[in-house]
Amino acid sequence: MEQDTIRQKIRERLAAGTLPREIPPLTGGPGQPLAPRAHIKADTAIGLARCSGCDADGARVTYRYADGTILRFHGRCHRIWEEECQRPRPERS
Repeated sequence: MEQDTIRQKIRERLAAGTLPREIPPLTGGPGQPLAPRAHIKADTAIGLARCSGCDADGARVTYRYADGTILRFHGRCHRIWEEECQRPRPERS
């Protein structure tokens, strides 16, 4: 899938709230909870897991949130998600 298409899908999912805008901290720090709100790890379901960014199989990066939410990404989709989370939100008129 083309990178621009993936970026557009991720932007739409961020706008709809189906992907979180905040990348969870992975370690506690000043003003942060001691336990991380999510854990990131290599996924054992490589080749089987569907990517939260592009919907294709083969996601390799997994975030497990404390509320039970699981996000899985390909490496490039994960990078695009991180980039889009850091972009300012478009202003609504």
